Amino acid sequence: MNKDVLDQIPADEQPVAYKLDSLVEDMQLSPTFQWELETQLMDAAKRKTRPGQGWHTKIIPAVGWAILALCAVFLLNWSIRSLAPNWTRAAGGTSEPQISFEDNVRQANICTGPLALAHGFAVFLTNQDKTGFVMLDEQKTIGELRSFAWSTDGRQLAIVGNTTGRGTIYLTDSAGNTLQPVLSDSELGYLMDMTWSHDGKQFLMWSIENNSIIYLLNVDGTGLVEKQLDVQMFATPQFGPDNESIIFYGADSSSAGLFEVMLDSSQARMISARVEDESGYALSPDGSRLAYVEMDRELGEARIVSEEMATGGKDVIAILPILKGSGSSLPESANLSWSSDGKTLVFDFGRGATDRAVYLAYVDSTGLIKVADSGHAPAISADGRCLAYISNKQVFLMDLSSTPSNSAPTPVLLTDLPAGRAIADFRLDKLQWRPGTLP
Repeated sequence: MNKDVLDQIPADEQPVAYKLDSLVEDMQLSPTFQWELETQLMDAAKRKTRPGQGWHTKIIPAVGWAILALCAVFLLNWSIRSLAPNWTRAAGGTSEPQISFEDNVRQANICTGPLALAHGFAVFLTNQDKTGFVMLDEQKTIGELRSFAWSTDGRQLAIVGNTTGRGTIYLTDSAGNTLQPVLSDSELGYLMDMTWSHDGKQFLMWSIENNSIIYLLNVDGTGLVEKQLDVQMFATPQFGPDNESIIFYGADSSSAGLFEVMLDSSQARMISARVEDESGYALSPDGSRLAYVEMDRELGEARIVSEEMATGGKDVIAILPILKGSGSSLPESANLSWSSDGKTLVFDFGRGATDRAVYLAYVDSTGLIKVADSGHAPAISADGRCLAYISNKQVFLMDLSSTPSNSAPTPVLLTDLPAGRAIADFRLDKLQWRPGTLP
């Protein structure tokens, strides 16, 4: 409102006029409304100064206060309506419904890609919505399927089989659509297992016919190389850093334990004589650290150890109690594997199929969690959200994103185990998520 207009209003009416002017500015009313207000105030001021019309001036304060009250009500109503949506959102009254962990998995929002399963001498992949498993090679082209291994980029799945005792390897894509032979009807004998090199260019295999020999084969099926070792092999070796060595559980002429053998010279070194299990060790995704489980029967403890490959420095991540002394009742560790970010380890631990527990250990030594009282073959998805494991002929999933440092969330049932081609053995069961971030 024009200041000259306000100054022309009688002094005793100016407080009301100034309040009205302030409200008009706050409300940002139209110029027409402001002009009408100025006109009415000036007319009222003129009438007050004319003799004989004093009774009109008596209603000016009342009218002014009424207008002031109406404006105040309007401002209050506007403020409430503008703030109400924020209050509602803060209270969660109109928030969108939350999708459950199970639905997120089945809708492929998290833990994408198939989960591979070796069970009962058959290999399976989960279907698209993860409501069941689909058997690969239903026509038994490969023969007796023993195991599988994903390539590091997740684009291919290598399947190890044996037909009348002659080892075979077939490749399929990440959806299991085709089967292409890489090694068929070989003279290598009964193949136990195989693994990929870190660069995805070679396979490393061993046969039960001679466990002191390893075989290297190009992924395209060419360049088969045989290497004689001075150490007997009891489990599938893994490539060491830069593919220059292999790591495996075995024995030489004097002792058994975890060994590393250089591929160029066959020189062997004992990593730990306290490692006693075939799959109780694993190299980290970046190849910098080796994790393994040591059994110390004198102290009565099983130690989960992380060793720096470059320096040999060791850290004890966690400890589980075991009985002191030797005996067949000593539990076994199995299926040890890393999360893709290298921050956690999973493994199962126990004496048999019915008393095995699944554990998750933090590599920084901040915790060891028993995630399942009865289970085996644990595996962590590529995005780190899902822990899959087998229990009581079923496959369960656990949401690792909500796992605190001292307890485990409630698992959800993924699906029942499918029927295999032979009597199932929990020691041959294997679960592995497809690595990488392929669609």
